[in-house]
Amino acid sequence: MKRLKKVRQMYTLFSVGLIFLGAMLLIWPNMAADVFFKIIGVLLVLFGIVKLVGYFSPDSMELAFQFDFAMGIASALLGLVMLFRTNQLLDIVVIAIGLFMILDALLRVQTALDARRMGIRRWRMLLIMALLTAACGVLLFMKPTQATGALVMLVGLNLMIDGLLNLFVVQCTVSTFRR
Repeated sequence: MKRLKKVRQMYTLFSVGLIFLGAMLLIWPNMAADVFFKIIGVLLVLFGIVKLVGYFSPDSMELAFQFDFAMGIASALLGLVMLFRTNQLLDIVVIAIGLFMILDALLRVQTALDARRMGIRRWRMLLIMALLTAACGVLLFMKPTQATGALVMLVGLNLMIDGLLNLFVVQCTVSTFRR
């Protein structure tokens, strides 16, 4: 039971983080995208450096860090691309997030249908939220406008809805599990 409580807390924290990130993207669509990509870019460059240092570290079996050279270079290059080619990556990221949201929504539809079979009264709310998430995902995937700010705001809205959906799911399923 303690493990379940810890998982629920982590899941809740992750969901609140999604809501917060979505709100940031809605409030500051132009700045948030640039800042987001720059932060991720710096982290990937640092990760790449750590991987390269790991590769050149002494290892008696030479197995622990055997792939760190390639991964370090790939990570650092991706980080540099994210730092210096933010605008070009935005379209790709928006499409990827749209596809992810569509997949997540489909899985949540399945959760709602399973909840209905199990007699959970709030299964309709799960279904409605999943369909709303899917609709936002489709809009992201179809790129309704070329305006970066509008796309980022749509991503933000989608992240907030997904975070709310995740919170609702964890609240529903864990309380049902206790019964």
